[in-house]
Amino acid sequence: MNARKATISADIFKSVLTVNFANGRSLEVDVSKLSPEIQQQAMLHGIKQKLVDAAAIARNPDTGRSASVDDKYTAVAEIHARITSPTGTWNKVREAGATPATKGNLLVRALMKMTGKDKNYVDDFLSSKTKEERNALQRNPRVLQIIAELQANAGTGDVDTDALLGELGAGDPIEPTEPTVDRHAPRGGNCIDHAAQFG
Repeated sequence: MNARKATISADIFKSVLTVNFANGRSLEVDVSKLSPEIQQQAMLHGIKQKLVDAAAIARNPDTGRSASVDDKYTAVAEIHARITSPTGTWNKVREAGATPATKGNLLVRALMKMTGKDKNYVDDFLSSKTKEERNALQRNPRVLQIIAELQANAGTGDVDTDALLGELGAGDPIEPTEPTVDRHAPRGGNCIDHAAQFG
């Protein structure tokens, strides 16, 4: 079963934002060509959204308890301090050699495909969640469906895997057989002959 394609997704390249629609159409905005007034409004809106999004946490990342107002303030204050610093960055800079939970993760790619958000946005979102929340999210049926599709699309390259299995002596694919009933099972109950299922 194929995962449902996102209705709208967005891509950013240099100063151009492209909004893509599932019907194949798209709209582009080159922010360098916008009026100063619109550029300022867009900038303020982006910063507001960045700060407000940081408060969208359900639990304290350290304790796992429901997030309090103080927890939300702390999360927003961290973003505020980073972007207002003289050497500030829009996204959190990860230390060299670090292996964050979201790096190269299929969960990140699945959420990007599902929501149309870019990697930095999804990374920031997942970084604000506890390990338990990330694991639960990865087990969500809709997310699992997209992960399965991503794995299937990865394919096996130019390698003939059937030939490799033949070398191993795997032969043709085994057709599943109907389970048999154990005649010695107690009255009223059936006991599946598991050996018969696997030939």
